[in-house]
Amino acid sequence: MDLDARCEVLKSSPYFRALPVGRVMELAATVPVHKYKRGDVIFRKGDRSAGLCVVLRGSVRTVINSSDGRQQVLKVFGEGRTFGDLAAFDDDTQPAEAIAMVDSEIAVVRRAQLLDLLRSNPEAAIDVIRLFAGRLRAYKQVVEDLALRSVVARVARLLVDRARGTETLVEESANLENVYTHEEIAAMVGSVREVVQRALKTLERAELIEMRRGRVYVVDIDALDGWTARGRFWVPAPTSARLR
Repeated sequence: MDLDARCEVLKSSPYFRALPVGRVMELAATVPVHKYKRGDVIFRKGDRSAGLCVVLRGSVRTVINSSDGRQQVLKVFGEGRTFGDLAAFDDDTQPAEAIAMVDSEIAVVRRAQLLDLLRSNPEAAIDVIRLFAGRLRAYKQVVEDLALRSVVARVARLLVDRARGTETLVEESANLENVYTHEEIAAMVGSVREVVQRALKTLERAELIEMRRGRVYVVDIDALDGWTARGRFWVPAPTSARLR
């Protein structure tokens, strides 16, 4: 990625959009950039922070791992989004693991440089506070979904959010072009592959989505949105869904 493209991506981040162009160009020219292949671990839980991570290209997920080997996705970050924020600010260890979902380029803004930028640009600091507030709301929603919603409802919410660009779990532009495996969807909604497959089939039988060649297409987003409120113990009536 050339310097102009790097500058453009950095400028799209809430951390840097309020900065003068000259400061962003200076930042783009000086920050170290690391390349990762799909599946590479960027940092592990407990690692010391190298600084604020910015996705210049690609996509990254942060996860926590259970003792039985299952993963729970905390957040997915696309281009221009930041991760590793908490450890960059409190200078503590990373609370989760970060993994490249595709081949990615990651810029790292060192803590001292980041704090200097925010001290000298109060508007940027306010934008960061807004970002943190939005993420806190999103994490609350994720916890609520895991506690109160069925897997079908959680899968429905993920699809609705991707179609509308709601950044509850995935922070990137609105689309359904990114192809997630059933295992990846399961990790996002706190389930397992087999249960996610059944959930997708349920939504397809209800004519809310179509699955073609490994992709999911939303047929009726408003009706699908209605399914996001289904509770943990809700079971569809056997004759309620129209079969293709």
